[in-house]
Amino acid sequence: MLRLTLVCLVVLGLGFLLYSRLARPAVSVTEVPMLSEYGSYQGANHRHRLLPHAGVDFGGPLGSLVIAPADGLVSDLVDWPTGCGRGVVLSHPEFRRYTVYCHLEEILVREGQEVARGQPIGGMGMTGMAAGVSHVHLELCTRACRSHADGDPRGTVDPLKFSAGCFDPRRSYARGRLVLTYPVACGGVMRAG
Repeated sequence: MLRLTLVCLVVLGLGFLLYSRLARPAVSVTEVPMLSEYGSYQGANHRHRLLPHAGVDFGGPLGSLVIAPADGLVSDLVDWPTGCGRGVVLSHPEFRRYTVYCHLEEILVREGQEVARGQPIGGMGMTGMAAGVSHVHLELCTRACRSHADGDPRGTVDPLKFSAGCFDPRRSYARGRLVLTYPVACGGVMRAG
């Protein structure tokens, strides 16, 4: 009787373990780790920041490609060691918006260059005040903003409200309205846990 009870407990335990594994949602490789949200007082390194965050921080391996989330023009290259680090500012004239990318390890575009959605513009890095965490800072500005330089979030909006998610070259995106994609491609980076 004791032996039967032990066997039943083992089977129940294994059944519960299997159920808990299957019931837990799988982590999709199409998701990217969001380290710091728009308006957050928490930095990419989970430390407190003094001002609300003017963008969204996405993490990933050093050198991961950062891509243009929409067609545009490279309006500025940033090199600010005590802030944004190496960065790129894209203008999207059709929508009167700007996107800003900070902490890049490498910049793959030049000022004045036209870029297409999904085109690599740099490599994820830890330059500037990245706090030792490999990530890219994405801002969406409603005017030619300097928030990436001065920390003032005025003139910025939450880019996720305009986002179609990570970039998939097999997908078509709406023309004539602003539909951004994350500054990373689908399929390579997992959600931070």
